[in-house]
Amino acid sequence: MAKTKAPKQDFETTIAEAYKAQGKTLELGKGMLDGKVASTAVVQVPLRMTNRHGLIAGATGTGKTKGLQGITE
Repeated sequence: MAKTKAPKQDFETTIAEAYKAQGKTLELGKGMLDGKVASTAVVQVPLRMTNRHGLIAGATGTGKTKGLQGITE
């Protein structure tokens, strides 16, 4: 019988793999699961991509402005 990963481990691995980048990166933060920071689920963007357009979308009150303020700081 094959072992299955715990949900947290699977989440952290999925996020880390999805945002893996070569070269210099800008770390935007870490993923959260069940209200807790997943320490190895690093969300990063290649530095060479920061001069492009982006879209931040969401409903009123979901943190779009604060998120962008955090990125620019």
